[in-house]
Amino acid sequence: MVYSRKIDERVFTFGVSGRLYKSNVLFYDHQTESLWSQLLSKAITGEMVGTKLTQVGSSRIKWKTWKKKNPETLVLSTETGYNRNYARDPYEGYYRVGKIWFPVGKVRKEMPPKTRILGIEINGRAKAYSLEQLQKQKGEIRDQVNNLSLRIILNEDGEVVTVRDKDGNPVLHIFAYWFAWQAFHPETSIYTSK
Repeated sequence: MVYSRKIDERVFTFGVSGRLYKSNVLFYDHQTESLWSQLLSKAITGEMVGTKLTQVGSSRIKWKTWKKKNPETLVLSTETGYNRNYARDPYEGYYRVGKIWFPVGKVRKEMPPKTRILGIEINGRAKAYSLEQLQKQKGEIRDQVNNLSLRIILNEDGEVVTVRDKDGNPVLHIFAYWFAWQAFHPETSIYTSK
């Protein structure tokens, strides 16, 4: 997820708090030290409590896909002044283990807890799409969330390239684990292929 740092004409800077809420990371702003939930898109404690963030459209695709489309892209150097192996994913072990390390409350059983999903929320109605299921279909998938017609576009590698409404306007979406999405959206519906 990507959010605008501007709230009511004021620019904020953010950091990772190291804390979790329903097994999902909380970040904080340097200006007020309020804690922000990334899946709720709002502050949950502190001076900014209840303040919503504005989500900004973004892509989550493989580097090779990005580079092919944007060959002039510059990449940050790994020479950061810190002795760290940036090629090693610190969460690699977490991905492989089926259990959740920190409690989230009751987890619905329609999917395994760590199923990777595409989540869409339209005016208070949420829907989860298993990425594995979407990748099997590829191409364009048409569906609806809260009476809004959607087109989920996947490339030949099965990556979600974009989500658009019937008029071609981008639709905000996120990628998450099923256990986290359903913890924050307990009434979420689930996409099933037709």
